[in-house]
Amino acid sequence: MLRRYYKFFGGFLIFIILLIIFRASILTAYAGWFSISNAEKGADAIICLSGGQQTRVPETIRLWSEGFAERPFLTEEKSTNGKFAHLEVSNLKFAREVAKVMKLAVPWIILPSQDGGATSTFDEASDALVYAKEKEWNRIIIVTDYFHTRRALLAFEKVFEGSGTLVQVAGVGNDVFDDYNWWKSDRGIMTYFSETIKFPIYLIWSAEPAMVNNY
Repeated sequence: MLRRYYKFFGGFLIFIILLIIFRASILTAYAGWFSISNAEKGADAIICLSGGQQTRVPETIRLWSEGFAERPFLTEEKSTNGKFAHLEVSNLKFAREVAKVMKLAVPWIILPSQDGGATSTFDEASDALVYAKEKEWNRIIIVTDYFHTRRALLAFEKVFEGSGTLVQVAGVGNDVFDDYNWWKSDRGIMTYFSETIKFPIYLIWSAEPAMVNNY
């Protein structure tokens, strides 16, 4: 028993030492797993998901200007405080201002919400599905941050299953953290901690869990 204990302790100690030595490579690979980017030119629409306006909007404009899709869309996000919603900069207004800075006449379209604004990626996917069926889209591209691409694509693929519309995703980075240094900033740590929790939930459910009430 004592010999087994020493073997176990020794193996665990070696594991910890290797983990410390190769922590940068391990953490980089971990972050990289959350990223997918498979967008191709010629889609029917590009959909910029809500959240991360400063990163997602410019990337959507770039993809549109390079011919990845005919029209760029913005999802409609539910306000967190309706009383002061009029003071917020809407997705559409922000996107138009970014287009002005980039000196491009971007034909933005708001993707209609089915429930007063989306509160999750599943909601955005459901809104997109209704519009995709109406317009008979064959392929769409969703744009979001790199760390959110795998989960976002998973949600859209589940919602769009059997619809005949192919979903692709384009990821974009930010100026604060990336795959190679995310563990060195509070924002990076919180981001990947959040994705670590949320991805299994999206993997299990095929829609927003009934236990989660987003009002």
